[in-house]
Amino acid sequence: MAVQPLEKTARYLHVKVVDELKDGRPVVNVRVPTGVVKFGLEMAKAFSPEMRDAQVDWENVKKIIDEGVVGEIAHVEDEGAHKVIDVWLE
Repeated sequence: MAVQPLEKTARYLHVKVVDELKDGRPVVNVRVPTGVVKFGLEMAKAFSPEMRDAQVDWENVKKIIDEGVVGEIAHVEDEGAHKVIDVWLE
């Protein structure tokens, strides 16, 4: 009987914000279950004008989460604020 390899699927959305002025230490380091993220996106779009009007393809974000893709989905360097933001699925 052949053993089937387990496929990796994303279970968590991980967001880390590093402040370069604070010795590169994370100021935000949060890991959220993907099911909660999808629910939160729907709630935020319904009640927050900022989220609803943001220039983000929310359907594509949900699709990435649904597909269980593992890896980085965003890397942002804000030179003015001296922050680096990384978002990935694990």
